[in-house]
Amino acid sequence: MQTMMSFEIMDMLDSLNDMVTDTEEYNNYCYYKKLLDTDREVSQMIKKFVALKEDFEEVQRFGKYHPDFSSKRRELNQFKKSLDMTPIVMEYRRAEFQLQSMLDEVLFIVGQAISPHANIVSSNPFFSNSSNSGCATGGSCSCAG
Repeated sequence: MQTMMSFEIMDMLDSLNDMVTDTEEYNNYCYYKKLLDTDREVSQMIKKFVALKEDFEEVQRFGKYHPDFSSKRRELNQFKKSLDMTPIVMEYRRAEFQLQSMLDEVLFIVGQAISPHANIVSSNPFFSNSSNSGCATGGSCSCAG
């Protein structure tokens, strides 16, 4: 009996997965991810950013006492800003955010369908109900009721 229910749940999850992968949010994310991975200019910028980051991490070991700490940090931050302002990166991040928002909403709906007391943690406070008032925190708990 338990195995049959497990298979039914897995089938429902497969169906939910198919529904998610058929959405505009998912398709936009895949499109911009592919552009991000194949664009030569963005790839070169990412490689340079990684090199700058590694260089800064080496300097950061000594903290603010290293003579190049401020200049390396400034250079890294300025380059990251230019990378983030690249149109492909901006669109990728927007698509990523929209997909994550949709997934947060799906998780919230599934969690609430299971129990109104289910602890749902999300980066979006609208879809999060982790109020830190359950059994583990010593707060009032309605698990038994």
